[in-house]
Amino acid sequence: MREGFHPDQKPTLPADYTKEQKEQFYKDKQRWEALDEMFTGAYLSSQEIGVDPQTWDAQYKRDDPTDIMQAASRIVFGKESTSLELTWGEVVDAYLAINAREKRRDPHDQKKFETKTRNLYDKFRHFVGGSDTKLKAINRQDARAFLETYRQGPKPAKEGSIGRYASQIGAVFNFARKEYQDGTILNPFEGLRNMSAERDDATDRRSFTPSELIRFEVVVRAKIIPEIRLIGLLMIYTGCRTSEAAGLQVKDISLTSNTPHIKIRNNKFRKLEKGGLERSVPLVSPMLDALRSYQMPDNPEDGAFGAYAPRSALDNVSIQLNKLIRVEMQVSDPELVSYSTRHTFKARGRAARVSSEVLDYLQGHKTTQSSAVAMRYGTGAPPNVYKDDLDRLFAVTEWGLD
Repeated sequence: MREGFHPDQKPTLPADYTKEQKEQFYKDKQRWEALDEMFTGAYLSSQEIGVDPQTWDAQYKRDDPTDIMQAASRIVFGKESTSLELTWGEVVDAYLAINAREKRRDPHDQKKFETKTRNLYDKFRHFVGGSDTKLKAINRQDARAFLETYRQGPKPAKEGSIGRYASQIGAVFNFARKEYQDGTILNPFEGLRNMSAERDDATDRRSFTPSELIRFEVVVRAKIIPEIRLIGLLMIYTGCRTSEAAGLQVKDISLTSNTPHIKIRNNKFRKLEKGGLERSVPLVSPMLDALRSYQMPDNPEDGAFGAYAPRSALDNVSIQLNKLIRVEMQVSDPELVSYSTRHTFKARGRAARVSSEVLDYLQGHKTTQSSAVAMRYGTGAPPNVYKDDLDRLFAVTEWGLD
């Protein structure tokens, strides 16, 4: 479309043409044929993957719905009809395909993202009249009305969720404006997030109180499944995220060095979250003792916690840890979850007067200050540097009201 090579843009000559129109037609026809030759060459090059060793015939990629060149060829060669004017359905398909390539998510995360996102896009598609609805025909009133449907009924969505929906759908319009270089494409969802309402409606996460944390550690240690037990203890004693603890490889856990520690970094089981920081975190005695009593796999490349290492198992881990709070501790407060160990770690650190940049580094918050801490040592701070900070942090027994 952008290059003037959409089937609807193929040069035509009216029956009652003038001399000037005829001359222009032949110029346009030459340009079209040149574009056709260029596209065919580029398409074949993009699809060729080698030659058959027996026949020496060229071999080509299989059909791939996410392949942009295959999608373009179906339109150019007339196998698939599409309007010259962008439609909701075709832009969504292009957006999801390109987004997947650019983000390079973990396969489990990509499938989860695409399933949830496409479900939202399908609801919007039905609301505005189908996949063939022209993108530019969707206006601000449509956007407002769609978001309003989530505020209706006996169980209205939280404002934070509605805000995310606005951003996710708006991303398609922003993508189209940039990808197709069409400044006339407007985002009807722009500015529709109600940030004030989102803040009022949000469920904040709080820290464990000192007595709650004692009880939580007791029920975690009583957990029959050793992998869940150790993941929960790592969250308490290192302040890490659930995924960071569950996704550790055997080689990420050093129990015999001068300063026993864990290395939290990208690996084959999970990538660090956006804004995450690779780091080495020392292990204090209670955590070290618990890990030493656990029989880890022999292969250093294996997940330290077996079936709980992959991203696909993360929801299961969180459910089991949160169940300890709801059932074993009988705490129904929605602001207290297993992830509250991170908030607690920071609260204890502040009470112990540990500097904010060191706390951010130990918890993997990427800030200017914590990044400077990591870069100070070139390959990251050695674990012994912050052992005293951790000892001081865990010596604190009062960090908030009980």
